[in-house]
Amino acid sequence: MRVAVIGSNGQLGQDLLKTAPAEVEVIPFTRKDFDITDRAKVFENLAGGRTIDVVINTAAFHKTDACEEEPDKAFLVNSAGVKNLVDACALSGTVLVHISTDYVFDGKKLESREPYFEDDAPNPINIYGISKYAGEIIIRNYLEKYYIVRSSSLYGVAGASGKGGNFPYTILKKAKAGEPLRIIDDIFMVPTHTYDLAEGIWKLIMNSFPYGIYHITHTGYCSWYEFAKKILEYAGIKADIEPVEYTEFPTRAKRPLWSVLGTKKGIDLGPWEEGLGKFIERAVR
Repeated sequence: MRVAVIGSNGQLGQDLLKTAPAEVEVIPFTRKDFDITDRAKVFENLAGGRTIDVVINTAAFHKTDACEEEPDKAFLVNSAGVKNLVDACALSGTVLVHISTDYVFDGKKLESREPYFEDDAPNPINIYGISKYAGEIIIRNYLEKYYIVRSSSLYGVAGASGKGGNFPYTILKKAKAGEPLRIIDDIFMVPTHTYDLAEGIWKLIMNSFPYGIYHITHTGYCSWYEFAKKILEYAGIKADIEPVEYTEFPTRAKRPLWSVLGTKKGIDLGPWEEGLGKFIERAVR
């Protein structure tokens, strides 16, 4: 099996390369190799004669506040770029695995504290979420062989180059510098270790799960404050940390206050605390 990984130098992309099964030939593509918004390059690389069985797309414009300021770019990458991939995959008969987000939901399940499942209706409340949901609709309406993988609050050893790191690295850096930490305690999500997510994606592909939408995250949930406390605990670092309300940190984009994902389709990554423990072992010790 030959699998192309788009965004292979990102934190998820690098973990997909590390966890690839031995029988898989991985073809890594970075943005320097080709940009998914360049339709000609997409077709040249994915439908230009070489046999590729699966394309995993991790590329996205995911700076949530920047998406509000640059909506054209958000839709160019997260929607139009996806259409380029869809058309190339349809032409070559290739399976598309597309990474989506918990931000396709509006957070209104906060009161019930029930997870969002694959069959819940999306209703994104910011440009990033809307552009990602538009990409999902394009895939569902133009392609037969696809997996849409929604996950949330990703962090990995490589860090997110587009965001200058990730949340755990930021917390550890500030704590080691002796900076006081004021962390939001009323927005809830599922922190997801990209190494474990990569293993879940390979399980999806290698076991030929039925095509469709999948939520792949760890189990349980926490606030960003609870996540930060656990990061410090596992790293053995003491710091001055204070819970605050999200209203103390106004942002350009609205965030869903509850974006906890659950699955009805059989792939979960175990408790989020275990995923964090693995990350700390790999990244800190």
